[in-house]
Amino acid sequence: MGINIKLHIFSVFSVILLASLFLSAQISFPQIPSESLDAETVNWLDRVDSAGGTASDSIILAVDDYVKEIKGLKFQSTSIRNLILRENWYCGNFEAAFVPIFRNSTGSSGYVGAQADINRNYSDFDYNETGTQSGLKGNGINRYVETGISPYQTGELPLNDARLMIYSMSEGFETGRLGCRFDGIGFYMYPRYTNGSAYLCINSTSETPVSIPSAAGYIMAQRINSQLNNFYLRDNLINTVQNYSANNKPNSGIAIGAFNNGGSMSSFMTMRLGGYSIGLSFTPAQYRIHYEAVTRLMNRLGRTLQPATPPEIRSELFTFTGRNLNANFKTRPGGFIQFELQNSSGVPLQGYSFEDCPQITGDQKSATVAWTSGSDVSEFVNTPVFLKARISNADLFTIQFRNQVEEIDYNISGYKAGVYKQFFADTLFFRNNPNIVRIMQRPVKNPTPVISPTESWEGNYIITTYGNIGYSKSIEQERMVYKAWLRCVNSFGRVPVYYESIDGLNWTRPNVELFKFNGSADNNILSDSPYPGGLYTVVDDSAYNQPDSSKRYKSVYNTHPTSTDSRLNISFSSDGIVWIPYSGNPVRYSGEDLYSSGWNPVLGKYLGYFRDSLGIRKIGRYTSPDWISWTYTGTILKPESYDIKGTQFYNMTVLFKDSVYWGIASILKLNSSLEENPVNPTRTDNTVYLALLFSRDGINFMRCGNLTPLVNYGELGEWDDQMLYTVGAPIQIGDEYYIYYNGFNYKHYTNGAAPPPHNDVPKKSQIGVARIGVDRFISLTAY
Repeated sequence: MGINIKLHIFSVFSVILLASLFLSAQISFPQIPSESLDAETVNWLDRVDSAGGTASDSIILAVDDYVKEIKGLKFQSTSIRNLILRENWYCGNFEAAFVPIFRNSTGSSGYVGAQADINRNYSDFDYNETGTQSGLKGNGINRYVETGISPYQTGELPLNDARLMIYSMSEGFETGRLGCRFDGIGFYMYPRYTNGSAYLCINSTSETPVSIPSAAGYIMAQRINSQLNNFYLRDNLINTVQNYSANNKPNSGIAIGAFNNGGSMSSFMTMRLGGYSIGLSFTPAQYRIHYEAVTRLMNRLGRTLQPATPPEIRSELFTFTGRNLNANFKTRPGGFIQFELQNSSGVPLQGYSFEDCPQITGDQKSATVAWTSGSDVSEFVNTPVFLKARISNADLFTIQFRNQVEEIDYNISGYKAGVYKQFFADTLFFRNNPNIVRIMQRPVKNPTPVISPTESWEGNYIITTYGNIGYSKSIEQERMVYKAWLRCVNSFGRVPVYYESIDGLNWTRPNVELFKFNGSADNNILSDSPYPGGLYTVVDDSAYNQPDSSKRYKSVYNTHPTSTDSRLNISFSSDGIVWIPYSGNPVRYSGEDLYSSGWNPVLGKYLGYFRDSLGIRKIGRYTSPDWISWTYTGTILKPESYDIKGTQFYNMTVLFKDSVYWGIASILKLNSSLEENPVNPTRTDNTVYLALLFSRDGINFMRCGNLTPLVNYGELGEWDDQMLYTVGAPIQIGDEYYIYYNGFNYKHYTNGAAPPPHNDVPKKSQIGVARIGVDRFISLTAY
């Protein structure tokens, strides 16, 4: 009996012990077979157990799906795991919240930085596992997390390839920031400062502001090369900003929730954070994978962002003279735009309030706005009013009061909008609003060149003349075509060549039979005079010089008798093919070159933007009544003290449309030592990209997007991976602007000895195009 009792007691104890062990195991592996989990999920759970933490079934499954999605094993098939150095999404109970899911970029059991995040004063009282109030809440006094990762000591965060990202559960403004700085070099971010801007500094000695409409959700700053940083809010690239990387990285640990300034913590955050990610920079496609994976995880943790009140922006007081309000806009899923007209006291006009305006959605270049009272607003012409716009997850590009009813009455107060299209590159019509940002939209590049050197006389180089693309009757057939005057390089030197296209994408080489190359005149070479001999920037001037058909086409070009002597010359043509130099050449001796010229109907003169003075890269403005006598009116664009050192303005073409001026400038980037021919250039040294500028008078140009690329050179190894130069002003084809450019696969060296292209392919220059919707350079954007 005693033995049986002992056996019974032992059996009961064993059952209790097994049950206890099972319940203990249930903390991390409740009803989920471990073999169904990814190895890194299991590793995370082991570390959660070691920290005394717990995680529920639903959280374990959510984390496991996230890990698999990052590795391309679920929901999508591309792995970005190697780009993630450390991530913590504050999953599980309070003890588990400080256990990162990823601690290195390889998935091994080792770790970079601290073994687990070090909690400095976060309280379990303010922590929830799931829901809109989940995550770690800062107190603005002393709470933060130490990651132990020092950029300087971590080779897995290269100088020009690094990223810092958070998921915020807070809205509004604050002074807090996260990251680190040491010896003036920073790796940090202000998610949203009290002035409405985010500030970022990734391995740089300077920080750059980015206007941001919200502080909630996915926020990321990343350095993509030694010159540029990308800033993302949720699923949107808010801006690409300029600040050069430093020569090294800060030697301080990255803090989350506070700023580590050389070991001294400050600028504590009050934000509630749902987690962070540190690692290498993402390409747009990789970013999208990460964003969707993080968003999916946050949604499963109940951290779905709450809908915000749509932001509103009000115009200055103005008058108009048109019958209908038209808008150029694009909405995203769930987004809309509404308009309201107010009297000079700010009171909505009866029948024209937001409540009377149905939500406008879609993607329209020119949509007439209608209220319940209709679309006719002619009763308010020449009456001072305000226009208010409500924008939700949408882009507003322009507005215009069309169909003129009366002339402008200049005796009435307010800005005179008339029937002119209103652009938003500046604050003349709409002032700034912290919840609505002005964004420079970027054209989409055609992936391949539209004109490549394929004929023997073209060699390897087709080069821009900076002349405008024309549109007139073909020289071969009775049809309208687009025309391009370019140069190629062959055994005779640089010679002018002529191309035509029906659609702006597919270009032909008309046989002009003017010059024999290798014994044959069957080519599109215009002249037997190599550059610089009679053709450079071409203007089709038929609309403004009808009386003299012999001067329908005009050209301006320079000659260089010596290396320090540059002379301005002009020529004329009746057909754009045979050119007659002006008998009085040169018309100027002051050394201008690289031209953008054309008739300006407002001035009643020809307007030119020439590069000032030989060897000095800045832009001057010139006018002429007859294309012969040119008057210099002053320098309008030059490097300023606030530009990154090495910034130079190589040339600028100008589009004058709807009473405003859009400048497309080729920006040459030398290194900080201003070396024209560096021995060991970096990726961004001696490169050229296209930037956007805006002016209302053609004299005072503002830099759109902080002079960051409108059209950037390609990724290393692509056909245009080093330099881009303009090929005339943008032209409108259909409802898009075509921005033609000359792309090069080698750097800008003045000694002609640029390093060979990537992968040792031949040096080559070709013509490409980037397209953007008409009048969609700048938007007022809300998310």
